[in-house]
Amino acid sequence: MYFPKSQIKSNQYTNGGKLQVKSTGEEYTGYFFSTSQGKYYSGKTPNDTLNEILIPIPSQSTVINEQDYPSRDYYVTNFDYYNSKNIPLDRIAPRAPIQTLGKPTDKDAQNGFFNRYFVKKGNEFKFIEISKAEYDKFLNQDISVQWQLYTPTKIKWDIEGDREQVYNGNKTVVSLAEQRQNLPGFTLSFKDQFDKFWIGK
Repeated sequence: MYFPKSQIKSNQYTNGGKLQVKSTGEEYTGYFFSTSQGKYYSGKTPNDTLNEILIPIPSQSTVINEQDYPSRDYYVTNFDYYNSKNIPLDRIAPRAPIQTLGKPTDKDAQNGFFNRYFVKKGNEFKFIEISKAEYDKFLNQDISVQWQLYTPTKIKWDIEGDREQVYNGNKTVVSLAEQRQNLPGFTLSFKDQFDKFWIGK
């Protein structure tokens, strides 16, 4: 088995509960490595004697209505659950780009700002708003998400003050994130709604 060094992340370790051996379904504990295609193998590196194919353990909390085919976040690597239920993935829509996850909390209103979190896939010009918990998974390269394929970003979003200043401030923050993190199209994806969630002075 050969993989270019640039396409693997070696020397990873799991205490169990996240991966299982594909051929047996047995929970896996030990060293593993992952590839840029989101695949997992036992062993510290591809040079180990035996590399078993590993797959993520499906989340026990996932609830699927097989008749309704509800929306599914397509960046989560839980494909085996859907395959086992014969649910066609092409009928499961991804979350819409720049979909809000809810309004600011009372605490956010007191602070006058809150953080917003997004991911961008490869060279696609689509940005998906995610929760802080999801953002942390991508940032920490959690095996339950396809962190190899997505770039996570966090921005500070003002909601209180002079409306024009809030608008200009948020636009500047987004524009700087686009430039510094190489996220072409990030500013345009907000569709000029940089005063969204504004609560006044």
